[in-house]
Amino acid sequence: MAFRFPESTFVGIDLSIRELEPGRKTIRDLGLKNITLRHMNVMDVHDSLGRFDYIIAHGIYSWVPDRLQDKILSICSKNLAPNGIAYVSYNTYPGWHMRGMIRHMMLYHTSHFQDVNDKIREARALIDFLANSLPGERDHFALLLEKELDLIQRSEDSYLFHEHLEEQNAPVYFHQFVERAQKHGLQYLAEAEFSSMLTSGFPRKVAETVEGISNDLIAAEQYMDFLRNRLFRQTILCHNELSLERTLGSSSLEHLLIASRATPERLPVDLTPGVKQAFRTVTGAWTKSDFPITKAALAILRDAWPKALTLDTLRKDAEEVVRDTLPAFPMDPPGYKESLAEDLLHCFAGNVVEFRTCQQNFVTVVSEKPMVSPLAAYQAEHGLPIVNQRHESIEIDPVSKELLKAMNGARDLNGLIDYLVQQGISGAFPMEKNGKPLSGEKSLRRALEEGIADLVQNIANLALVIR
Repeated sequence: MAFRFPESTFVGIDLSIRELEPGRKTIRDLGLKNITLRHMNVMDVHDSLGRFDYIIAHGIYSWVPDRLQDKILSICSKNLAPNGIAYVSYNTYPGWHMRGMIRHMMLYHTSHFQDVNDKIREARALIDFLANSLPGERDHFALLLEKELDLIQRSEDSYLFHEHLEEQNAPVYFHQFVERAQKHGLQYLAEAEFSSMLTSGFPRKVAETVEGISNDLIAAEQYMDFLRNRLFRQTILCHNELSLERTLGSSSLEHLLIASRATPERLPVDLTPGVKQAFRTVTGAWTKSDFPITKAALAILRDAWPKALTLDTLRKDAEEVVRDTLPAFPMDPPGYKESLAEDLLHCFAGNVVEFRTCQQNFVTVVSEKPMVSPLAAYQAEHGLPIVNQRHESIEIDPVSKELLKAMNGARDLNGLIDYLVQQGISGAFPMEKNGKPLSGEKSLRRALEEGIADLVQNIANLALVIR
């Protein structure tokens, strides 16, 4: 973020000097002047550090003692700008009652081991033993345990240690967290995962009951946690004295950009009024619409991905598509804009579209000599997680990762092929064709000549290319 927003100032703190050093090296190597990483205890943070528009405490709150939890909330109050927001993530009950039981089993089993790697190894051995010992007939307990064990078996060692073997891990009920935040002059604003705040995902009778027995938003959220057996929250807080507008309407989208990669389930998209067309994302989120403007808009967003569009641009483009496809369809631009906005808000609530405040610098139509973000190139070169221009972590194959290092704006496609051939010969990455490994300059060059354009375009589609 510091790399992409040079006019902003960023401060990070960590108690571990080992964790800070890689970040400090990156800052030095990239010549960043707007970010500081401090070796500091949370308890030593005070007002002189400054006031911030955003304060992020991720993966800390549940894993520190009470006095440090209070200090985190105090920082979120005293160091927060008047209109700032603070993000705090934490483990929650009731979901963690089950997970806590497994944690206690692990702590007991590994208590006589001192080395971290030994603890992780023995914890996994216990999990395997439990998983293999489940009874053939699954009762409620066995089904819950099976689900938890499967998650742990697939998790990274770092996650297993942080969640289950750390000395401190203290989940709370949501209402308890909010009450504690209020004592520090903070109020509940929202969840980072907006869709989790809505009762629309429940059957109608369940949603009506939740709304009926809840005297405020906090109570409704707590009852939804009970129903979902929620494990984890990413809560956004702000100052108590702020007056909040919680009603979302078409005007809420005026200054936002809209993006979506939801794919129509049927092609071509049927824009006929009254005919429902489904759109689905790779994560399984979906929506259906029979309104021609909305159907056209979602198709336009999919074609534009990963670019985001303003509501006005999207409406105009959608109306043009509908006008060309359905000449007899009556056009009412003012009314359609509001209807489209309401449909997009519904899609946002269902994780089908996303809203953004700015469009970062990237292109999807590459130039003769393409160039990736210098940050992505640096991360590829140093084996760091790769982050694109949309601030997303990107998983890419070894060939593409090597290509990131070469796409510096000085090489055309032939130059990129030459670079990759040499790297392939040196063993920098494995390459296969039809399931068989390739070796030798001729076979590598032939395969790369056939695939280079697609490789480069795929990198551009990941919002990594800036020209």
